[in-house]
Amino acid sequence: MSNNIRGIFLPLIVFALVLFAIQFLIMRAFPVCYVDGVYEVNVFLFALTVGIVFLSKFILKKMRNKQNFFGYVFLGSCLVKMAIIILFLIPVILGGKENKITYVIHFFVLYFAYLVMEVLIIVKQLKMTLQNKQEDRPVE
Repeated sequence: MSNNIRGIFLPLIVFALVLFAIQFLIMRAFPVCYVDGVYEVNVFLFALTVGIVFLSKFILKKMRNKQNFFGYVFLGSCLVKMAIIILFLIPVILGGKENKITYVIHFFVLYFAYLVMEVLIIVKQLKMTLQNKQEDRPVE
């Protein structure tokens, strides 16, 4: 695994494990917070975040000369992510699952935590790309 990918993937794995541990401890300490299937939410959101981060890294690399469009690409990926999330939540909301509200609260707490991590990683990537681009610029 290259150093650059390890620098992105390793913090995401550590972050996901910490979130999972916190979620596990809260549900063990407060049984009223326990909901079936909520651990899968962590895996689902981790996979989405990894996908968006690597997609943005790929697009940023391909759009080296058109970085002003990267914001639109990121917004588009967020819209696609929201559509996938809605498709993920529809069976829970419309189904006869107990504790729907608790499940949705768990989901969105994790969603916003992963969203913050995703934005921090993408901003770091963008800064590194801009620095590399300025270093490549010829001296006048």
